[in-house]
Amino acid sequence: MFFLKLKYFLHYYKSKALKKRCKKDYASQKKIFEQKLDHKNFSQKWFLNNFEIFTFFLPKDKSLKFDYLEVGCYEGLSSFYVLSEYKSVNAFFLDIWDMPNSNSKTLSHNFGLIEKAFDQNLSGFDFKKMKNDSVISMRKLLKENVHFDFIYIDGSHNGEDILSDAIEAFKILKVNGLMFFDDFLQHDDNRILQSYVGIDKFLSLYSDYLKIEYFQNNLVVRKK
Repeated sequence: MFFLKLKYFLHYYKSKALKKRCKKDYASQKKIFEQKLDHKNFSQKWFLNNFEIFTFFLPKDKSLKFDYLEVGCYEGLSSFYVLSEYKSVNAFFLDIWDMPNSNSKTLSHNFGLIEKAFDQNLSGFDFKKMKNDSVISMRKLLKENVHFDFIYIDGSHNGEDILSDAIEAFKILKVNGLMFFDDFLQHDDNRILQSYVGIDKFLSLYSDYLKIEYFQNNLVVRKK
């Protein structure tokens, strides 16, 4: 991980300053959103760690219609945020809500309860739910010529899975679209391939076709 940070030091350094600024600029907006969660069913609120930088890269015009894909939804906290803030968003939410492949670490075994919480938390909103393997689903979207302005990848954190998700997602990302990766600068001794290894491979493969917009524990790239 040290060598990866060194490799992308300039991006890492600039992003650290942006992260600090966003913490201040979006503090009040975060508090308002947190109040909306009082009557929702969220056992985990990991997304709040990314709230400020995630908000920074989303459209500033809340009335804007844009195409959004989320890979890895869990109980739907980030999904709820996008739907509640952007009334005209065309949103697709993709999760397997089941045991992942043998190379991936599972967050829970109560997938039925997690999916039920997702459905309850997003009740009343208009969106498209896709319950299937991420690679299979994104290849289906490509075949149907469906493309996105913003893709949030927060599924399996196994390096192999991140690389395959990134490759398939990049195919359906529009030119000038943004792809946001969660928690990739982490080390887990139980993983054969670390998250950041998969990300490094992706950045090397597609270096001519993307621009790094943000590089901290999250990664944001823009398609050229």
